[in-house]
Amino acid sequence: MRAPSGLRFVQLFAVGALIAGTWGCGSDEAEPNPQTPEPQAFTVLTYNVMCSFCGGGEYDSWDERQRYFADIFERHDADLIGLQELAFTSEVDQMRELLPGYEALYYAASDSPVTYPDASILYRASRYELLERGEYWLSPTPEVPSSTGFSEGRQLPRLVVWAKLLDRASERAVYFASTHVDNNFPSQQLSAPLILERMAPWVLDAPVVLLGDFNSKPDTEAYRLLIEGGLVNTQALAERWLVDTNESPAPSYDLDDRIDHIFVSHGDDFSVSEWRVDIHQYQTGPGAPLRYASDHFPMVATLRSTGR
Repeated sequence: MRAPSGLRFVQLFAVGALIAGTWGCGSDEAEPNPQTPEPQAFTVLTYNVMCSFCGGGEYDSWDERQRYFADIFERHDADLIGLQELAFTSEVDQMRELLPGYEALYYAASDSPVTYPDASILYRASRYELLERGEYWLSPTPEVPSSTGFSEGRQLPRLVVWAKLLDRASERAVYFASTHVDNNFPSQQLSAPLILERMAPWVLDAPVVLLGDFNSKPDTEAYRLLIEGGLVNTQALAERWLVDTNESPAPSYDLDDRIDHIFVSHGDDFSVSEWRVDIHQYQTGPGAPLRYASDHFPMVATLRSTGR
């Protein structure tokens, strides 16, 4: 039998430690704290907004698309948001204007004015308290800012931005991470083991939500590595899933064509009441063509921690 590795090994180790601890406690086992609040539902959203200078004539201007983003954010009212393809700090500020009461996290160098918000996090500040934060780069040298090397030739730097947050509603912590994996092969399947390795200590500490643009469909090697490593797609856990649309008739959606995903650390950490993909079209005014806000669709999941 192949030896377990990565996140899966850590999960098995954690289960073994829990069993051993239970056997060893006997009558001294602590009673559950009746004052601990019940886990509360929360909503997460991932969205590659398509960079402000991309799209050509197939999409409306960035200024117009911000109006569409505002509608998306308002309708889904997510507590935790992961965005990809923001290019400038000013664009993060624009997202915060659309999301009053949210704090933003993204890479900002400590020794220079360099920022890189390609993968960003926004969280509802009234509900969540920031405990820890960080980032690492999807490269052979993950601690080196802006490093690359997981594919041949030139590529954009890619990273994972993460935060450990305390949910004030349930008094429980959660790790929340946003990423944008490079689209050049084999960067996806080289990034997957690194992501699992970096998640391993988080899983021992608290439940994890990892979302973003993975540039990996469900039939790819990179996706297989993530799933076999212990991650679970929230769509697979959902009690129901739907296409949220203003089109008539409602368009079909091919789940096998997804490259954006919302993962959780493993199925025992969360229940998922609903997963949805948002397929809305917009127009600048009467008679204008109907267009999507981005070349990606937002994905949304409503989760509830199982109590860890």
